[in-house]
Amino acid sequence: MWKNFTKEQLDAAYNNSKAVDKSSEIIQAWQQSSLEVKNVRSFQTDIPYSKEPFPAFDFYLADKDAPTIAFIHGGFWQMRSKDDFAFIVPALLEKNINVAMLGYRLAPSASMDQIVIDINNGINSLVTFVQKNQFKSQNFWLVGWSAGAHLASMQIHHPKVNGVTAISGIYDLEPMRFCYVNDQLKLDEAMSNRNSPIHLLQHPTKIIDIFVGSNELPEMQKQSTNYFDYRNNLNLPGTFKSVPSKNHYSILDELKNTDGVILKQLMERITHSSNS
Repeated sequence: MWKNFTKEQLDAAYNNSKAVDKSSEIIQAWQQSSLEVKNVRSFQTDIPYSKEPFPAFDFYLADKDAPTIAFIHGGFWQMRSKDDFAFIVPALLEKNINVAMLGYRLAPSASMDQIVIDINNGINSLVTFVQKNQFKSQNFWLVGWSAGAHLASMQIHHPKVNGVTAISGIYDLEPMRFCYVNDQLKLDEAMSNRNSPIHLLQHPTKIIDIFVGSNELPEMQKQSTNYFDYRNNLNLPGTFKSVPSKNHYSILDELKNTDGVILKQLMERITHSSNS
């Protein structure tokens, strides 16, 4: 039991793929579209964080004078890769935004502590990349979806991160310890606590904008509302939006479409942070 949930109930409460009809087909479409984007639009791919070939990031160039976002993919820290999410890139390039797609090791071969470190190393590698290539702006906005929203929120204190757009995320890892997700993650209580944004000291001035679909699983929605309430009670900057009629997957339409509500909000944030 976890709170009022049996394990079976908690498994269902966080199983997005079962909750969304034809979710596997959605992922396959993302992968096919992303392959085409990577082959045609990439500036440089698989840039390693260290002497090892992986983890690595891909970079999509709009202009060296343009702002840059770093995107962190989801998959419950155990599935997917940066290569599956390049489908979001064209709309961002059209808005004159550079895009870095950050990779990271997956559970069970990496612990949550190691995955969080991977993202930190990825941001540091991106800093080195833009400095070496003499980009105008050397700070970034982080965008994460699902597990990626958690990982982005964990990096809010990084000096080169201006803010975070967190989409359909997990901000309290404690329920993960009691459901099927932990079969691969192997979280214990201490690791869960030190990697849960909702239990950590928040940056006093940096923005976290939180989005979740109104058609998502109730516990997924609660993760977002609870994290926003936690930050809002501390008078920290950021907004919350429940996106009407969107589920855990279709919510990314609001980032990949040029008129999407998430992309519009992101543009406002990037423009403001670039001018401040």
